Amino acid sequence: MGKYEGLVGVAGMLGLISFSTLIQKIYDTHNTTSLPWTWVVANITAQILSFSYGLINGAYGIFIPNFIFLMGLSYIFYVKLTHKEKEDKNKNRIKNKKYLL
Repeated sequence: MGKYEGLVGVAGMLGLISFSTLIQKIYDTHNTTSLPWTWVVANITAQILSFSYGLINGAYGIFIPNFIFLMGLSYIFYVKLTHKEKEDKNKNRIKNKKYLL
């Protein structure tokens, strides 16, 4: 265990708290239009790499929060796949809406 691993654990927990509000909003609305596929895939890749690093180095403060992030990102991935028609409707609604400047 590293000298400052506790700091990483605290940072991970704070990140999880802020991420949980996004997950709650997606759970309530099933709306993921503001999250492009590149964001989802890049975040999943980053979390897998970080999780692997923590696991290899025995850094629990890194890989435990990463595992929870991966679960949340998997849910976002699932919603993006299964609610595609709702996402398309939202995009069309935004595209057809006329904004006054």
